[in-house]
Amino acid sequence: MEERSDPSSLVELESDIDSMVATLESETPSAPEIHNMVKEESLVEEKSYKITLKGREAVLSGIDDLLISRGARLILVLPIIVVFLFGLAQSYSNADPQWWEGSVSELFFNLSFSNSVYLLSLVIMVADLLLLLVLHYLLWVTKRIFQIETDEITSSGVTFRSAHGYSEMRAVISGASNQLNLTTTMMVLATVLLGSALLFPTETEGVPVLIALSTGSLLSSHSVYMVSERPRFNTVNPWGLLDAFSPPIHPALLNKPYTDVIRAHVDPMLAVRFSKYVSSFNSNLKKGVTLPDLQEYLLQMLDMFRSGVIGEDDFHLALSSVVDSQTIDQIINHPELGEETLDRLLMHARDRCAPFFRLNDRMRMQLATSSHSGIWFDVDMENLTLGQANLFACVLNHSEETQDLILRVQTPDFRPNECVYRLRAEPHDSVSIADQPVYEKMFKSMAASRIIWQTLIPSSMGESTVTVRLEDSSGNLISGKVLTAQVRSDLFTRLRMTTGALFMIGAALAVISPILPFAARILGL
Repeated sequence: MEERSDPSSLVELESDIDSMVATLESETPSAPEIHNMVKEESLVEEKSYKITLKGREAVLSGIDDLLISRGARLILVLPIIVVFLFGLAQSYSNADPQWWEGSVSELFFNLSFSNSVYLLSLVIMVADLLLLLVLHYLLWVTKRIFQIETDEITSSGVTFRSAHGYSEMRAVISGASNQLNLTTTMMVLATVLLGSALLFPTETEGVPVLIALSTGSLLSSHSVYMVSERPRFNTVNPWGLLDAFSPPIHPALLNKPYTDVIRAHVDPMLAVRFSKYVSSFNSNLKKGVTLPDLQEYLLQMLDMFRSGVIGEDDFHLALSSVVDSQTIDQIINHPELGEETLDRLLMHARDRCAPFFRLNDRMRMQLATSSHSGIWFDVDMENLTLGQANLFACVLNHSEETQDLILRVQTPDFRPNECVYRLRAEPHDSVSIADQPVYEKMFKSMAASRIIWQTLIPSSMGESTVTVRLEDSSGNLISGKVLTAQVRSDLFTRLRMTTGALFMIGAALAVISPILPFAARILGL
């Protein structure tokens, strides 16, 4: 028999359900608030983690500068000391020196002179391994900070991973890690082989083989370190990643010469930070001045100030024409992106693009003369190069008419073999600015000039020539320059490569020497 439901009970049940739903809706937090809270907590934890890593990197980088890669350069000296000790121990492998017998040998647990020297070598090799582990940890911390800051920039909406040079910079960092891994592996092998040899008596037949293999591994490790020049980079300083970056692209025609040259050599991470920093001064600019004008003016004035062309008073006076004095103090005294960072950028660009700055110096000397007529034309490039060469050509029109010009770069020893540029040079009135300060004359002359930046790749070693022709629109020669360059490495690089090759040859001889008698016995020779 089917039971009938009580209508009053159903009404009460529906009322209870409605009240429960209302209670849940009023007490349950919304999903976006939960996500936001979790995101904020995650950001705080990530920021704290990055600060911790920054502190560790600062300490490790200080140790590296003081003891390892710079300063004492123990990573370079210790393996050479061990090689010397190996040779000393081998010289006295059959008999101890007279001064060693007696009280001296008792200090070393009555060990033979040869075994004592090998034991000292083992201690030094362990110390070298500890230094290599410090470098490993430093490199890991730097890579981790780089990844965190990359994620921060990407999350802000900037397509950072697609920036020019980002993939190349990651490849350089990975290459440094691979080189360090190989060096450490060979050093670990050398240490283990020497330690194994010391566990057995000297008369054991296989001991000389173990020592020879240890010597070969040690020499191979140091050869890899010498041949593979590891760039030094960090995130402790804003400019710390400059050495890990090489410009994959640069403008051919420099509209803002200083800005274009220096920006091309700034790593993507610093470029993003610097761009945001400069944009903050947009409201402080004087009438008619744009942000690109501020960057160009600031870099050019700072270069002349650091070169001794102008004094500090002229430097501040020049900047006061584009921004107010308070903004100048903010730019110069910024804790991260201030004067020191700008100096580093200038020095880095001078090291990578010295022809551009030499060209500017000659333009300043030309403006100091009283005769300005016709077209001033000058070129410059590296006299000694192994990789790419940077050719700069400058045209300044001192005539009263606009000139349509053709610039030809021709060379049989570089690629590309020929480049053609069509330039329109506006007239530059140098007489009207003759009485102005040197920094104003230089700034206006640089703005009126046409500067070409062409990268040349050598196709052969030895002496090479480059011909630069300046022609009018009809192809008539106005001026021409012939440059001679030596395509070879510099003295320090050749010395480093030669030393590394000698160590590698020594490693091969050390490994082969105990194998030859063994093979001879097998063959019955």
